[in-house]
Amino acid sequence: MPQCRVVVTGIVQGVGFRPFVYRTAKKYNLNGYIMNAGNSVELLLDGSEEKIQGFLQWLKREHPPMAFVKEITVLNTQTNERFGDFFIRKSQEDGKTNSIIPSDVSICKACKEEIFDISSRRYLYPFIVCTDCGPRFTTIEMFPYDRQNTTMRDFLMCNECGSEYLDDGDRRFRAEPISCPVCGPTYELYTGEEKLVVSNPIQKGVDAIDNGKIVAIKGVGGTHLVTKTTEDEPVLRLRSILHRKYKPFAIMVKDIDHAMELAHVNQIEKELLESFPKPIVVLKKKESAKISGQIAPGLHNIGIMLPYSGTHHLLFHYSKEAAFVMTSANIPGEPMAINKEEIQSLKAQYTLVHNMRINNRCDDSVMKIVAGRDVFLRRSRGFVPQPIELAVENTKNVLALGAELDVCACLLTGKRAFLTQYVGNTTRLRTLEFLEEAIYNLMKINRVEKIDLIAVDMHPGFNTSRLGEKLAERFNAQLFRCQHHQAHIASLMAEHGIDKLVGIASDGAGYGLDRTVWGGEVFAVKNGFERCGSLMRQHMPGGDLASQFPSRMVAGILSRKYPVEELRNIMVGMRSFKNDREIDMILRQIKRRFNTPETSSTGRVLDAISSILDICHERTYEGEPALRLESMACGGRANVELPIVIKKLNNIYMLDTTELIDAVLLAKGDYICEDIAASAQKALAEGMVDIAIRVAKNKSIDSIGISGGVAYNDAIVRHIKERAVDEGFRFYTHCRVPCGDGGISLGQAAMAASIETTAGGAQTNSKIK
Repeated sequence: MPQCRVVVTGIVQGVGFRPFVYRTAKKYNLNGYIMNAGNSVELLLDGSEEKIQGFLQWLKREHPPMAFVKEITVLNTQTNERFGDFFIRKSQEDGKTNSIIPSDVSICKACKEEIFDISSRRYLYPFIVCTDCGPRFTTIEMFPYDRQNTTMRDFLMCNECGSEYLDDGDRRFRAEPISCPVCGPTYELYTGEEKLVVSNPIQKGVDAIDNGKIVAIKGVGGTHLVTKTTEDEPVLRLRSILHRKYKPFAIMVKDIDHAMELAHVNQIEKELLESFPKPIVVLKKKESAKISGQIAPGLHNIGIMLPYSGTHHLLFHYSKEAAFVMTSANIPGEPMAINKEEIQSLKAQYTLVHNMRINNRCDDSVMKIVAGRDVFLRRSRGFVPQPIELAVENTKNVLALGAELDVCACLLTGKRAFLTQYVGNTTRLRTLEFLEEAIYNLMKINRVEKIDLIAVDMHPGFNTSRLGEKLAERFNAQLFRCQHHQAHIASLMAEHGIDKLVGIASDGAGYGLDRTVWGGEVFAVKNGFERCGSLMRQHMPGGDLASQFPSRMVAGILSRKYPVEELRNIMVGMRSFKNDREIDMILRQIKRRFNTPETSSTGRVLDAISSILDICHERTYEGEPALRLESMACGGRANVELPIVIKKLNNIYMLDTTELIDAVLLAKGDYICEDIAASAQKALAEGMVDIAIRVAKNKSIDSIGISGGVAYNDAIVRHIKERAVDEGFRFYTHCRVPCGDGGISLGQAAMAASIETTAGGAQTNSKIK
């Protein structure tokens, strides 16, 4: 009888792959074994050649719903060992870095039905899972994916769970997170530090929510702060606890029907909501939505997700509400709380916690449809640690640390780029420590011990840059400092596997090669980066204060056109400054160029428009003025003629944003703000794509793309895309990593892997792989 050894790589551990193969091998009457081998799955097949070939053909086209088969390697072998049956063998500890840890997924339909089956021993049990669903990445500590290598090793299986685990006819056959009320994790309810003695902690927690209280609930990969959606008072109290004055909260709804009652949901959005990862999806609110206006004040859209764990389904089972505010439970700027002490420190009125350890905290992923495509605002739960497959094999291991906000690190090894879960704002020490923990965890689960290259942002003040220096010394690795906006475009190119592009890098801020603040750049990438276009550099009176108070940006921009007295009259007329003293101080700063850096940022121009139109005069969270402007523009028509003035200076095309801002100001008395907002967005988009088209034609490049935070603005991206496509160009934007700084580490890694450097690590050439 012939034998063959088969090695399968991909997402093949923790997804029911071994039980699936076991059952099929029995169906084909094959003997042998299957086992987890390091990061892969290994089979030895013993049977007739015809049966083995039939089995292998099946293996190439069939797999469990959570599995992804990347490669099947078949090796002819002949052992002295004969097999009288097919069985699952104990896992091996060795193996190369060639397989992928699965991400967490929502509970399946069968488990959802069982949790409400009164005859089931898991009736109303919140931790119900099976082979096809439940936590994976958040519980795993190391490969191979076996119970003893996850946080579920803290819970010894009872006899009944053990029988199910070993029964090849049971849907929990070899389900590593299996548990039940007898042997599994349990919930406890606290008020302050006092444990409440209640028979059903979840039901009592829901009673508190229904009564307008705030409850911190520990879930699968982290913790949410939860309250009702139908009243202002609990939402405002939640804002007070989190010091989030206006930043939008996400909500969880009972089912897709309730999502459609609150928001407009198209087919793509419906598929995203119902997909295995169950991300938050940003949707356009319905005017008839019966929810508090304090959940997403000033915005036309709202983030909605569906239940993805047994706990979530039980919350709705016990509640009279059809939706909950559900936001990450963390001190502002710090990682999400995952242990009892951290959670209780948030000062929620009640705390509902379980005793299962979370090894890898993981925020909810957030997605949005932009110009007809689904894009990530945050790539985390349900997607991490799945890699981005690149077009080119890299021979060195590269670690990239991202920028400063919305940070995700990237580990590039071979053709795979592994991004960490969402980390966040690294200006905080605890978040920086979390970033380092996430990096080491990513290396551990992918069995990467050596780092050859480390890439960081070139901004000298970023904590990630200093961490990169420390890690470079620790790993004896070469350090690369990447220009922020080049890294955005490099990320876009790496994601799509292209080597030529005219890229529009459009965001709020990034440290430029000339040491000014960039944010509206056009690059030609063809065997290197060439900056060919930009928004006009504008003054930022007060530095970062101009980012916080957009009226300052208006003054800085218009100072290029108006003499001091006229500018002062304009500022007085805006009525957005505190008093005459503030106006005079700003004018002196502009005149003396004191603390008045220059910026070509698109974000600051959008902020200025938002301020002129009295939409937003103070930024209380990242991107707020531009987001509110986008919401205002959704209710208008782009029918106001605004100037698009492009000049050429030192071989760089410049979009004159002073003329644009001045025209917006003059239009304010003649048109409604909604129409001006829509027209201003269109004019800005037209100016940027006009430059990109000119550059593409001059450089004989057939592709145009956009990256950076502005690439989340649907109207701007649609205008750019339509114009580029009409002119015959291919158009690219992100779809596998975030457009903003959450995806920039991929670009940094790609740049570091392909840049020839001087001995000091300075960039001399860029070829994007």
